[in-house]
Amino acid sequence: MNFRTSIILVMVVIITSFTMARDFSFRRQVIKRVEIDGNSYFNDGKIKKQLLTKPNRWYNIFSKRKLSRVNLRVDEQQLEKFYAQNGYLFTKVHTEVSNFKDDPTKAIVRFNIVEGKRAYVESLEVTGGLADLNARLYNITNRIQPGKPVNRDVVLAAGFKIRDFYADNGYPLASVKPEFLFSSDSSHVTIRYDIAESCFVYNDEITITQDGSIRMNENILSRELLVKSGNPYSRKLNIESQQRLYSTGLLKFVSLKRTGELKFIGKDTAVVDLKIKVTCRKANFVNVRFGIKQHQDFNSILQTSVRWGNRNLWDTGRKIIMEVRNGIQLTKSGEEKTRAIKLKDLFSDLKFKPVMNALEINYIEPWFLNYRMPLSVIVVYEPRNKNPIINKYYDRLSGEVSLLREIDRYTNLKLSAQVEFVDIHDVKKEEEEDFRLEGDNSIRRRISVYGQRDTRDNILIPQKGSYSYVSLGYVGHYLGGDFSYIKGEFYWSRYRYLLGENIIASRFRIGMLEELGDNGRSGSEDRFTLGGAKTVRGFVENTLGPRWSTSDKVGPSLVGLPKGGKFLLLINLELRRSLFWRFGGTAFVDVGNVFFKVKDFKPRKIVSTTGLGLQFFTPVGPLRFEYAFMLQKDLDLAEGSYHLTILYAF
Repeated sequence: MNFRTSIILVMVVIITSFTMARDFSFRRQVIKRVEIDGNSYFNDGKIKKQLLTKPNRWYNIFSKRKLSRVNLRVDEQQLEKFYAQNGYLFTKVHTEVSNFKDDPTKAIVRFNIVEGKRAYVESLEVTGGLADLNARLYNITNRIQPGKPVNRDVVLAAGFKIRDFYADNGYPLASVKPEFLFSSDSSHVTIRYDIAESCFVYNDEITITQDGSIRMNENILSRELLVKSGNPYSRKLNIESQQRLYSTGLLKFVSLKRTGELKFIGKDTAVVDLKIKVTCRKANFVNVRFGIKQHQDFNSILQTSVRWGNRNLWDTGRKIIMEVRNGIQLTKSGEEKTRAIKLKDLFSDLKFKPVMNALEINYIEPWFLNYRMPLSVIVVYEPRNKNPIINKYYDRLSGEVSLLREIDRYTNLKLSAQVEFVDIHDVKKEEEEDFRLEGDNSIRRRISVYGQRDTRDNILIPQKGSYSYVSLGYVGHYLGGDFSYIKGEFYWSRYRYLLGENIIASRFRIGMLEELGDNGRSGSEDRFTLGGAKTVRGFVENTLGPRWSTSDKVGPSLVGLPKGGKFLLLINLELRRSLFWRFGGTAFVDVGNVFFKVKDFKPRKIVSTTGLGLQFFTPVGPLRFEYAFMLQKDLDLAEGSYHLTILYAF
């Protein structure tokens, strides 16, 4: 190859590269403006919220918003879908891209919309299928209402749900065809579902296959199954059976599928085999943890723990967990007064003093008395723990037995009983009761019942559903111990959409504690507290309500501190919505208070606060910053409180 040929080839490559770069730069222009044309029913702002294509802003410093042809196609489809959700079934959208002020690096994106005519539901028809099953379709089709605009997504989704409903009732091969029957002017639509149920199917042979080198007793798996050989096929029970297998904690993979072809045993009846494939987890596990944390009594604590467990004890599905915990107080040598340990102190002379020790054994029987009702037995022995208030060491032996019953997918009920024994070192028997009232060496013996229902779609960022619980605890009295009372609480929260993307969250909580007998007693940790980022914002954590005073005959260190109340009332109302990128905003009102006695309750003593908040959504939940102040006659915005924490208040 001569010199001239080489020069020509180099020039061709350079020119081609510039051409490709120019084309690429056009495809990746910075979006200067987004325009909407042809819309009449929805305003520009409403439509732009549906788009992935957004104009570049000053805060897009690290990642500029550039033109994407893929996003344009997605946006066209999304806008047509959005219009179809609101009755505009014939809407067409196409985009145009032009340079901004003849600058080839910046683009104007215009979405041209041809809305078409809006269609309303005339009537709903169901043809084919079985009359007894069709009569139970109301809860599936109730969102399709005559006189309302047609929502294409709702119509199609209902078709899939009808198919699944038939599959849940023995017809896995049923087909459902939704049809749109338009009037002559296309302004009204009759929605028709044409159902072909096919044949009725029973479960035949059910086989379980275990992959990998780890095996377990097949009876442990089969008892969790809701699907049975000879029963009608049910898609719903197939799914719930897989969920129950996962919930045992013994498996890391579960699959339940139909296998083979249908075997006809009659003209319209067939049977099908089911195959369950699982991969087992190792039975034994060991966890080791350590770290330094701040403690209210000992300042800095070095915590270590070693946990060993067996998920499948004696190949029966039973579990046992043993854990050894140790807390060592860190103090600076040569300093009489304890203080929090700083980072620089870790590299100097430290003193280590064991102050917290525990050995815990937890045994779980997943099927108590042959019912799927887990029985948990926990025994904890805490030798030579220190009570810094009385400067004494004590031993504690405690045990708890609990039964958990799952009522349905969302509801469970728990019954538990707990007993404790405490021995304080170097204290006479007749003096022990007085010493037990100071610090964390008291005796509590209780029986409690707890019911919970959770229908939230997401526990970190709930958008719909509800969460509620009711609890009742009986402590001491005939059971013995240092405290004697009965305590009940009810909690309810609800989440729903309001006017588009807004979410309204509400909560109601009420609790009551009644001391029993002539010598009834309760501790501060037993009573209710309010205030702070999770309850009544605008106050420091747990500072709302009655406080210790000199008339209570307590030590001077407790005077002025919250002592808790025996009656609690709390109401929260919060409006949540997304703002931009990963940010969201809230406006809230918190109302409530705690009272030392029920008779102390007066409406005028209820505290009300309000405020605003900003959230940044992370994979582990929203990180929120909020400011709240009291609602009172003379408002003073400067007297509020800031809160910075993770997760919503409720």
